[in-house]
Amino acid sequence: MRVLFTVFAAKAHLYNLVPLAWALRSEGHEVCIASQPDLIEDITRTGLPAVSVGSALNLMQTAQEVASDEAGYGVGYDIAETRPEKLTWDYVKGTLNTYGTIHSESVSNQTFTDDLLGFARRWKPDLVVWDALTYSGPIVAHATGAAHARVLFGLDHWARMRSLYLEMAEKRPAGDREDPMAEWLGKRLEPLGLEFEEDLVLGQATIDPMPSWMRFPVGLNNLPIRCVPFNGPSVIPSWIHEPPQRPRVCLTLGLTLAGVRNEKVPLPDMVSALASLDADVIAAVRADQFSSLDDVPDNVRLVDFVPLNELLPSCSVIIHNGGTGTTGNAVVHGVPQAIVPGWLWDETGVAKRLEQRGAGALIEREEFSADLLRSRVEKILQDPSYRQNASQLRTEMLQTPSPSEVARQLEGLVKNR
Repeated sequence: MRVLFTVFAAKAHLYNLVPLAWALRSEGHEVCIASQPDLIEDITRTGLPAVSVGSALNLMQTAQEVASDEAGYGVGYDIAETRPEKLTWDYVKGTLNTYGTIHSESVSNQTFTDDLLGFARRWKPDLVVWDALTYSGPIVAHATGAAHARVLFGLDHWARMRSLYLEMAEKRPAGDREDPMAEWLGKRLEPLGLEFEEDLVLGQATIDPMPSWMRFPVGLNNLPIRCVPFNGPSVIPSWIHEPPQRPRVCLTLGLTLAGVRNEKVPLPDMVSALASLDADVIAAVRADQFSSLDDVPDNVRLVDFVPLNELLPSCSVIIHNGGTGTTGNAVVHGVPQAIVPGWLWDETGVAKRLEQRGAGALIEREEFSADLLRSRVEKILQDPSYRQNASQLRTEMLQTPSPSEVARQLEGLVKNR
């Protein structure tokens, strides 16, 4: 069969798709990945064919211009909100409108959709696999008759909010059930002679790379998938496999937030916090950030990039901002995590769940200090239960279906559509 993957121009979201894309390719299927022009080089470097659609997204430039360090991007709605007193009808509806019709439109606009549809009509995919924010995917699948599945990049607050909305809507008067998602998607579908269907919002199946104990009970056709780390094209440094003489600590800002300002958690403060540790610290930060570090401690090695899949087996703890890719790498290798969460989705929620399982520690941005970070890392290094619990999470992850098994499940989705 022919499988069309589609994702907006964010490298971390692309890397989330690559293991499954290659699994389908290894099963003998034709596979290609479509995105904006500014991701095409990264796609081709995965070894898979790329399709350029739409215009350049310039995501990092936009991110620098948007107010940071604030959940919900400062718009007043947070997709990760769970407090019952906050989740009113207006709040839930406003959240779906903000994260769906506004945010999704910005990363997957009409030009993107038109170009993707033009390609799909020529190529005729049997299956469209779409990043969970890239709504051009289900629209094109609906227009071409292809089966479609979305791939999560974090906790499924999207489905949780949609489920809550539908539950609330049933109790509203018939004339007061405004549905911003149905309205937005309906406008996209109308020129194609199509009407809104509910599976356009959450897919005919949901491919979920998050650990099972992080999932919400929302009754979806859920296809759990084992995290298989993909760190991009890499050259493995010789020092990585030299046995460390003392505990090794990894500090990384991930892919998406590495170049975005974070006034509440300055990089120099994070690095200085680790100076007094009896540990070797590998700080994987962007080369253009090296200049912000006036005094690099003797126990800190600065590296512009290092493949986590190769580094983490030798690490005793990893410090990061709670991104899905980094979290998955750490879980797969059974490494305890100290998380100073970002604000893009629900990094705080991920950190809280790891803390509850005894495999990590949460350091809130509002409470961050060098002393607090150092004390949390020291506690993880000194308490063997963190490693034991992280090892248990690794065991659970390895029991999750592999990308190859999920590829065969997707074959069934196509056959049964």
